[in-house]
Amino acid sequence: MMFLEKHTDMSSLQLVFEMGNSMTKKVKNAIYQHERRAEIEHSPFHKVVHSILLDRWTKSSTPLHCLTHSLNSR
Repeated sequence: MMFLEKHTDMSSLQLVFEMGNSMTKKVKNAIYQHERRAEIEHSPFHKVVHSILLDRWTKSSTPLHCLTHSLNSR
């Protein structure tokens, strides 16, 4: 809840985007740290995980979702 209290002037959708971006960065960092790879190196495991996260995000990004944000941005 602390995160939401600090960003009350942002729309809900902006918060979701920000949390999603933060989560994917944390997942990448955790994978690369566990595999002891530099960020410029290729990680097959991260590629699979990133593709799953991207697919899940894409499923929730529908025209109806966009319309709802347009009608009520907060």
